[in-house]
Amino acid sequence: MRARPLSRLVLSDQNRCPDWRAALTIAKRETVNPVGLILRDYDLPERAALAEDMASYCAREKIYFAIAGDARLAAKHRAGFHCPSYLLSRPAARLGRALACDFAAAHNPAQIHQAARAGFGSVFVSPVFATQSHAGAQTLGVVRARALAQLARQLGLRAYALGGMKKTTWQRLNGQRGTFHGFGAIDAFVSNSPAKG
Repeated sequence: MRARPLSRLVLSDQNRCPDWRAALTIAKRETVNPVGLILRDYDLPERAALAEDMASYCAREKIYFAIAGDARLAAKHRAGFHCPSYLLSRPAARLGRALACDFAAAHNPAQIHQAARAGFGSVFVSPVFATQSHAGAQTLGVVRARALAQLARQLGLRAYALGGMKKTTWQRLNGQRGTFHGFGAIDAFVSNSPAKG
């Protein structure tokens, strides 16, 4: 589905980032590598219509697109699937074995191993830093996040950071190490937003 690794992924949130097209434009400015879009918005009543709109746009613009938490909706739109960590142990909910273009969220070594065994190509190591998406959740911090990313890479997975990611936290986390392929965020791609995704 993609030749070069993605480096920035916009996670949709109609409240915090209602203009996902503008967010993609901001993400593209930050990197020469491909960017992607993940439909998050789990509880949005018009989620199916939004998925269709996003899938159509991303197909036209040749942008990677994935849908979080709903493998059937992802399959319907020939999109990647983003698997929340709680679904890693439920193959039926994932519609069986994952594809190399699919992402899984992982918060610990056991989930990294689960993602590798299930066939995922990439993992979101999260939450690295404090994030509005999971307010109050215990964060990994730089050292533990890097250790999980290194484990993921040893198992053949691409590692991406999620949780409180923006330019400054990305430099702090990855620097010149190259441990992570990139990061996903919400607020980092909102114009003039100081908040963390």
